[in-house]
Amino acid sequence: MLRYRPNLQEFIATAKYNKRLTIIWQYDSDNSALMPSDEDVALMEDVENALLAIFENDVQAVLAFVYTGQNQNEWHWYSADIEETGNRLNEALSAFDVLPIDLSSEDDPEWAEYLAVPESADESEES
Repeated sequence: MLRYRPNLQEFIATAKYNKRLTIIWQYDSDNSALMPSDEDVALMEDVENALLAIFENDVQAVLAFVYTGQNQNEWHWYSADIEETGNRLNEALSAFDVLPIDLSSEDDPEWAEYLAVPESADESEES
């Protein structure tokens, strides 16, 4: 499953959001579709809402797209300041028990990963 925000061109145009933070949540699926359980979905939604509140209230980071399936959920955020994003992430997640997540960040000033998402989605629909 893919959730994608299609109208982020004004963020790209600012040249301010140069780092992409990826948060990967590994889960064990109990179904053949390899999708999360209802319990995991509810917790993932709570985490996402906490992150949205702390990152997007002043647009410090922007959620661009989310992949869910194959026993993992991936959030892809573009950050104006990756160190500040990390501080806010820690603050937001402090309200939760330890979560099964991994973090990575990389330079993506051209938003190449984001711009490739619609193309990837089209290829998936063709297969």
